[in-house]
Amino acid sequence: MAINLDTRPFPNMPPLEIEDRENYFSQDELAEFGSFICDNLLSTKREFAWLGRVIIRDDGRSGYLGYWDAKIVKSSQDPSVIIGIVAVVVINFYQLNLSFKTHQQRLNEVKEILAHEYGHHWTLSHLLVNGVVKDYWLDRLPTDYYAIRPLSEEQHFPNYQGGSWQRCDKEIIAEDYRCLFADLPDQRDHQMLGLDGLQYPCERVRDYIRNIPSLSL
Repeated sequence: MAINLDTRPFPNMPPLEIEDRENYFSQDELAEFGSFICDNLLSTKREFAWLGRVIIRDDGRSGYLGYWDAKIVKSSQDPSVIIGIVAVVVINFYQLNLSFKTHQQRLNEVKEILAHEYGHHWTLSHLLVNGVVKDYWLDRLPTDYYAIRPLSEEQHFPNYQGGSWQRCDKEIIAEDYRCLFADLPDQRDHQMLGLDGLQYPCERVRDYIRNIPSLSL
């Protein structure tokens, strides 16, 4: 089952496709997920246009509940310039079904996953298109974020090279986004809280994330 969401908060925008390959959620529930992104998360027309699809599918025993991925769109005149993103959010129904026993729990968890993954979308798509980050898998987040959060280059990494999802700077800022900008019951349940002394994100972190679209080199 798939639904094309009428993106009313952003007029003149193409609809967001939400595809449930397991045919588990109703059309109203799929529409609710889309409205959650538009109405309950920090979002703008700019990066929302770069989110092509949300897919709910069975990815088996992968260990993850969801992920964000993107293809980079480069300028035809200058291939070194990124002009846009074509992104997808995948939610692993197998893991969702295994970890959460009731329908309502699964509904709630999809929103938690969407909030975290849209945190990736908000931060990385703007940083890439603004030229602040060239390769979101290899480059660290800006030093200003490391200073404000604070993170250390000895304990935190641009990817999972440190052997831990929890020490990846992209995952930390996505959790910061989820906790600061999603009105959800588990809003304060930051997955990295306490690790290496990490505290709940402060107002300076909130301001930094909110202003990411205006960052440039």
